[in-house]
Amino acid sequence: MENHKYRVWLDLSVAFVLVALLIGGGVLIYQLNFDAMEVEIDDAVAQRGQEISTQEGCIACHTVDGSLGVGPSWQGMMGRIETLEDGTSIVVDEEYFRESIRYANRKMVAGYPRVMPSYLLEEEDLVALIAFAQRLSQ
Repeated sequence: MENHKYRVWLDLSVAFVLVALLIGGGVLIYQLNFDAMEVEIDDAVAQRGQEISTQEGCIACHTVDGSLGVGPSWQGMMGRIETLEDGTSIVVDEEYFRESIRYANRKMVAGYPRVMPSYLLEEEDLVALIAFAQRLSQ
């Protein structure tokens, strides 16, 4: 009987921790979404990219203010030289950006986990995301 009481408290403790993590993660993602939408963009195509970055969940991993995230920040991304997992360097340009969205794990930036899914976006959505990334890189 004593083990049963211990097990119930253990289960409740684990459930509490999981709920707290879920709520904390939700708040973080909400804040990142809010931060991404707060960036003022004066170009209609880049504004659409801003919307797509929120809708598709890009900003859950890629910050817009240069702060650390699960993935590289979008601030200053375009034109930046990144070191890949294999030790080679690459300039983040439109071609690399497109490839990273379509084939996320093909050329990974060193130091980040392999958690980004590949996306099959329409060309106009890719153009909009690139425009948004370019605005954040100016």
